[in-house]
Amino acid sequence: MKLSQKQYNLIQDISGTEEKEIYVEGSTQSGKTHSISLGTCIYSQKLYEAYPNEEFDGAIIGWSVSTMKKNILDVILNFYKEQGTPLLKNKDWKWGNSEKWIKLHNITFSFFPFNNVLSFNNILGRPLIFIWVDESARIYTQKNLQEQFNQLPGRQMSYASNPYLKTIHSFNVEGGENHDYKLDYLDKKIDKKNYIFFPYDNPKIDTPEAIRQVIEMFPPGSLREQKVFNRWIVGEGRVFKDIHIINNTDNYSIREIGIGCDYGSKNATTFVPIALAQDVETGQWKLIRLQIYYHNSREIGDTPTTEYYSNQLRLFMDYLKKKYPYIPITTLVIDSEATHFHNRLLADNIPHNISEKGADSVREGVEHLQSLIYKGYFLVLKDESIKHIYDNGTLELSGKDDGIIEYESYQYDTARSTREGIDCFKKQFDHHIDATRYLLAEWVDTNRCPVV
Repeated sequence: MKLSQKQYNLIQDISGTEEKEIYVEGSTQSGKTHSISLGTCIYSQKLYEAYPNEEFDGAIIGWSVSTMKKNILDVILNFYKEQGTPLLKNKDWKWGNSEKWIKLHNITFSFFPFNNVLSFNNILGRPLIFIWVDESARIYTQKNLQEQFNQLPGRQMSYASNPYLKTIHSFNVEGGENHDYKLDYLDKKIDKKNYIFFPYDNPKIDTPEAIRQVIEMFPPGSLREQKVFNRWIVGEGRVFKDIHIINNTDNYSIREIGIGCDYGSKNATTFVPIALAQDVETGQWKLIRLQIYYHNSREIGDTPTTEYYSNQLRLFMDYLKKKYPYIPITTLVIDSEATHFHNRLLADNIPHNISEKGADSVREGVEHLQSLIYKGYFLVLKDESIKHIYDNGTLELSGKDDGIIEYESYQYDTARSTREGIDCFKKQFDHHIDATRYLLAEWVDTNRCPVV
């Protein structure tokens, strides 16, 4: 197995007894998570050799279940498979709805997502000799999770004198110099071992072209500085700098259309249709934002009811069906906070889903949209916004593309970002962007939108 010297040193520290607390900061594709997974395997062997007649528990904690499965469990399973000693499902490991664990020799590692305030309750139980928190800075970004996060060392008190007591944090940079995790863990803790991984520390990324590809995974700006160069920095200026605008969809074959909806009783209400389409020349799949509905109550000076917007939504979908015949509208996602509108749609028998507004969902969604735009997967069909649809189907247009205006005016809130240590955005001109986020998040979960 080809390892860099830094990966080898990290694995030695994980499996040895000299370092109790290890912090591994690293850029995307730098090999840090892979190395810790391998180090965990060797650690379990050393623990067994030292205490063959005892049983131990460990915890592997991450932001999401899917990430831990792909980046950690699968790596460990592949390691043993390559050694000729494959682990048996439901005997040596289990990945079910309620139980997720793997037993290596005499230690059982349980997997726990830590993305809401109830997560810590699942980690309670037997004392833990080993804790690995992956994406630790991202978890700590959520202020409502910090108190429970800080209680994790209490799960290890019973093994305070054991030479194999081990705590590992692995993370990407998540913000600026005032980020809570940097202040509370990286700057204050002294008795710990620190590693910083860059793309060139991964032996699989062994050419200038490969390194360039990793760098170009993220658009220029704070996101690239954080995720590739490990710089604690916050964003400034415009969020979306390069928008791919098209004037027609003639070169694309549309498979389906989804609609994201951001409802506002006093602010703008917008319906944003996005097409999943294939470039007929290259065969590449694209996401194309189509002509939108955008009713700005502040600008128009009215106060529409939920009944009005429900009828407008129905008329808008009829309009799309006439404009794009034989193409199904498969998804409608609305703002989870629009309770009255949700109830109105139920009463009017309009099927829809509710957006999931989890912790850090705004920043995560905006960064995802940034990357989609930067990589050329997300296109914008320039067209006048629809601000009202009459019952006979006649359109009243706004004379401008309100969505493009939002993209061009969406700004980082630099003062707040600097103060809080994480990228924040000015809460204005974001209704169309929010509706887009809602739909893309739903399509990510159903494998209709790439994660880039």
